[in-house]
Amino acid sequence: MQMGFKVHQVARVLDVTPPAVTQYLKGVRGTKMPELENMRQMIDALADKAANRIKGGMAPLSTVELLDVIHQILAVSSGERVLRSSSENGKRNESLAALKDRLQLELAAAQQCFSLANNAKGDYTRLLMRMIATDSIRHADIISQIISFMETGIEIRDEGLDQSLLKDVLAIEDSADETSLLSAVKINHSVAKLLLESIDMDEKKHDKLLGKMMRSLSEVEKHR
Repeated sequence: MQMGFKVHQVARVLDVTPPAVTQYLKGVRGTKMPELENMRQMIDALADKAANRIKGGMAPLSTVELLDVIHQILAVSSGERVLRSSSENGKRNESLAALKDRLQLELAAAQQCFSLANNAKGDYTRLLMRMIATDSIRHADIISQIISFMETGIEIRDEGLDQSLLKDVLAIEDSADETSLLSAVKINHSVAKLLLESIDMDEKKHDKLLGKMMRSLSEVEKHR
């Protein structure tokens, strides 16, 4: 509401009822969220996105977009818990030490990029910095999960993925990878070009990872 929007406008973009927004404002809801170092930047980024949706009269934020922010907050929370507990673990091997050092760097990078995004004047630059921050948070999430596995020693189980669905996803990614956005889209903005290039790079990465996962699952099936 600090941006001057009315309750019904905020409710529409969040796809909730106006009374729900009022309860959040009064502290009736949402009072049990943990205080995290990077949480404010994530919420500010979501607020900016919601504000742009309201100003442009666009569709409400999707469930996927809201869940993505929740996922980021949980990832940072997990990473910070791992860093706090690392001093209590006197038997870290070299791999765990390397992972925990990298985890600290990823969280620090995310914080710095969020700060740069908040201070950036251009929309494209702001978006690029937030994208890099989000990538760092996802890296931290992956590292936290691997650290947890290495410290607990729980045996890896079959992921139980449906190979037919995985093939469908791989086909979609193959189709997307065939067309380079950087080549197809003509725009005279250097940072916008970097953003398009990042999408092309992600498609190539997805195609490679999904292909390796498919081959790995096929090998598992052969040995059953």
